[in-house]
Amino acid sequence: MSQQSAEQNTNRYTFGDGVVAADRLALLAATYEPSSARLLRMCASLAPRRAIDLGCGPGYSTRLLHALVAPAATAGIDSSADHVARARATAPPGIEYAVHDVTVAPLPGARPPDLLYCRFLLTHLRDPARALAGWAAAAAGGAALIVEETAEMSSPHPAFRRYYQLVAALQRHYGQELAVGRTLDGALAGSGWNAEISVVNALSLPARRMARLHGLNLATWRYDPFARASFSTPMLDELAAALDAIGSGAADAPDVRHSMRQMVLMKRVR
Repeated sequence: MSQQSAEQNTNRYTFGDGVVAADRLALLAATYEPSSARLLRMCASLAPRRAIDLGCGPGYSTRLLHALVAPAATAGIDSSADHVARARATAPPGIEYAVHDVTVAPLPGARPPDLLYCRFLLTHLRDPARALAGWAAAAAGGAALIVEETAEMSSPHPAFRRYYQLVAALQRHYGQELAVGRTLDGALAGSGWNAEISVVNALSLPARRMARLHGLNLATWRYDPFARASFSTPMLDELAAALDAIGSGAADAPDVRHSMRQMVLMKRVR
């Protein structure tokens, strides 16, 4: 198998796990906390015994899940040892973390989870339907899965448009989908999950904050092998400068429109 074929048949996380990537995830967590919190509060009545945050990163989403849904115990899992180390450093009582590939069964823990949560995770997987089916098999009977994924991101500003075009191309190269939230209803067929809630919420996000978020991300993925071979350095430098100008307030841009797919899925009873 060629190196390119191997890359395209592996779940490659192109957004990194270094210090810059961690800073981006901190900003991302603050940006999306209000919309995620509304969804998680709706799920507090599930009263789970054990919850798992799939692809937990440095632990921001794990702590939000634990605080708002109040499982008896919560675990965050991520394939990045660096992110897991950051999460453990700030873990409150009741939360544990493990380095684990979210697509590999069994999931960590002696007891199957009765609540699973993933935010901006399926967009990085080559086969979301397979992942959904694997999580259903690993979950306890009557378990719930909460999902948040992008259905669309758009802006009339040319810097944002170019950024989304490049990220989409990068993810397509690795068999991933930036706007995976568009197709998740179809991915449920045969997955073992039924949709109790499936909505697309329209978010209007401040351009300055989104420019900073995207600028941090660009600083990481621009060095991906595919990006280096496909996108010219002058173009990426120009894009980085444009995002920096918006992020600093030196240039104006309208809010970014983000359509967010939010789902609450219940494990099917056989």
